[in-house]
Amino acid sequence: MCESAVYLVKGSDRTLVMPEAARIIVHDRGVTCVDTLGDRKEVPGARVSEANLVRHEILLIVGKG
Repeated sequence: MCESAVYLVKGSDRTLVMPEAARIIVHDRGVTCVDTLGDRKEVPGARVSEANLVRHEILLIVGKG
């Protein structure tokens, strides 16, 4: 499968947002993660910091940067 784990990064801490996201939607309010069943998780104010496709990881951060 092509899903990726999505993490919210704060300093050196990572919090799992969604273990198997199939889709990432970036919008002006933040980021929406969607899995293969259509379940959604909103992360207000977030932006994509890194997408590591080899490791199947998407890293999000909140705030300026």
